Amino acid sequence: MSGLFNTYFYGKAGKADFTPDQLPKNRFELFLTALRGQFTKMITLNLVYDIFCIPLFFWLLLNFQVMSNYAAETNSVMGFVQDGYLGSFLMGLIPCLALMGVGSSGQMYCLRNWSRDQHSFMFSDLKDSIKLNWKQGALWGLINGLSLYLLFICWIYYGSMAETNVFFLVPQVLVVVFVAVWWMMNMIAYPMIVSYEMKFRDIVRNCAIIAIARLPWSVLFLALTVVLPIALFFAIPMVAFMAILIAWFLLFGFSFNGLIYASYAHSCFDKYLNPRIEGAKVGQGLRDPALDYADEADEDEVRKEIENMK
Repeated sequence: MSGLFNTYFYGKAGKADFTPDQLPKNRFELFLTALRGQFTKMITLNLVYDIFCIPLFFWLLLNFQVMSNYAAETNSVMGFVQDGYLGSFLMGLIPCLALMGVGSSGQMYCLRNWSRDQHSFMFSDLKDSIKLNWKQGALWGLINGLSLYLLFICWIYYGSMAETNVFFLVPQVLVVVFVAVWWMMNMIAYPMIVSYEMKFRDIVRNCAIIAIARLPWSVLFLALTVVLPIALFFAIPMVAFMAILIAWFLLFGFSFNGLIYASYAHSCFDKYLNPRIEGAKVGQGLRDPALDYADEADEDEVRKEIENMK
């Protein structure tokens, strides 16, 4: 029985999922394969990651209660914003997101391995990666929180200034653009933190270059994890929305989004980073294109033999 549990939680070292000729041909196939093969482990990993999200869940529920009281008294949630509670809410998110960054520095290591069809000793890898990368992970999470708070402050400030001078619409829009690009960089940042030994400023610079260089794809993949919650927010009552959202992220949402980000990030690394790093492998987990040419050559030989027999 203990062996069964060890196999579930830690797997079998060195056990390959595919032979070389059976490997997925592209990142989408590899993502689906990882999702199917690691589904139960992703739930377990998500539940472990929830420990780092406890302050966030508590803060969300507390402010949801305050917002509900405002809505009941005024038939609108605008009082929550106008009375300054939104600013306080965003300020409270800063330490919550910093702590989540610590957890992400471990969680992403496991998801990175699965996105490349590599084995992961889930709990030990999670612990070791946090021990190695928690400072950069926490700093990135801290900036995530600050970016939302500064967006709110700048939006209010420049919005009020724009009422008398339309020129202030320019910095107001620029702040939104900068924060949007920063959150696109999030999809690449944690996979980069756990995959390369870089200084924090180099991580920021490389993430910015990649996010902008692949801007349409960056927008698409960020939308995949943002559009559905926003659509639900407007489509269903607030209480039902909060219940569905919390249940989703408690059980699976963090791991699912992380696997999307890891798959996307490593396609970017194969294009921009790995070819420039001596010894770095390109296309880990994917079928070697040379095998496709070999298959075509074999098919041509078989076809010629059949024709000769005729």
